[in-house]
Amino acid sequence: MDPTLLVPIPDAIQVPWGWFQGLLSLTFVVHILLVNIALGGALVALATTWCRHECTEPVGRDISVKLPTVIALAVNFGVAPLLFLQTLYGHMFYVSDILMGWWWLAVPFLIIVAYYAAYLYDFKFDGLGSLRGLVIGCCALVLLLVGFLFANNISLLGNPVQWPRYFTAEGGTFLNFGEPTLIPRYLHFVMASLAVGGLAAALNWSRASKQAEPLADWYVDQGMKWFFRGTLAQLIVGPWFLLGFEREVILQFMGHSGLATALFLAALMGVLMCLHAGFFKQPGRGAFYLVCTVAAMTGVREFARIGTMNPYFKASTIEVTGQYSPMIMFGVALVVGLGLMAYILKLAAKARKEG
Repeated sequence: MDPTLLVPIPDAIQVPWGWFQGLLSLTFVVHILLVNIALGGALVALATTWCRHECTEPVGRDISVKLPTVIALAVNFGVAPLLFLQTLYGHMFYVSDILMGWWWLAVPFLIIVAYYAAYLYDFKFDGLGSLRGLVIGCCALVLLLVGFLFANNISLLGNPVQWPRYFTAEGGTFLNFGEPTLIPRYLHFVMASLAVGGLAAALNWSRASKQAEPLADWYVDQGMKWFFRGTLAQLIVGPWFLLGFEREVILQFMGHSGLATALFLAALMGVLMCLHAGFFKQPGRGAFYLVCTVAAMTGVREFARIGTMNPYFKASTIEVTGQYSPMIMFGVALVVGLGLMAYILKLAAKARKEG
């Protein structure tokens, strides 16, 4: 079957597609960093329960207080990139949703389970005792599963070649295991989360208010080791991920597209700088290099998606109606919303400090 016959006709958009593509990339950077902190924090907390040593308990306790808030922020900041993704690729995104069936319908319920497990780990930290590992392990496992389902959906969205498998799938649903980029795409996300979770812990314990506590320097050292090792693993997973794409997509990053090649080289340089910061235990520089690297990798990711979709759909061909007022209203609402969120977080931090 010709997969191009299965691609629906896209709806018209109000402004040129580049605006939505830019906003998608910008908001995704914020969202994925928060997701990495949430999953990485849960995995670090789980590791502290495996150590079964008193000196690791303060790390788990500190993560327990912050984890519910980070998960909530990750979910809320995921709304914007999801909406922009639906604006440009909604006609393909809804197809991938339907093809996954109940796997995709389970995502909201899984997030609720992870959220409640994080709150239980926070509010009952002392009372849980030996059950801490079970609770935070449940949270981490569910977040890992949600991440895999999102990776599956995105890989299915961009590759209509896999869609005809639906007609032979038992139960009317399937996961995209036939896609060569699925597993490295997912491992790329998991390794990033391990690195970011360690860096977040190191940044927290390197604060002036934490330095007076016993073993603070050791906690920073351990966090930076997580950051270094997780980043080092990307040197294996990254090329595996890239080589899973078609030749035409790979060649974009080898000189066929100036911007794509520049972003790829910037991402590679960012990884090397992150390794340098991790090796020499520099949390502040590591955070700066991390944000720059994620921004560059987001651009690489978008070029890979556009290149994969090119035979079936090009966002630049979508009809434009020229209605700019909704975009202006969105911009105003975004600025006001970010201001209110910053104010709320400031009040929450002040209340926690006073408490």
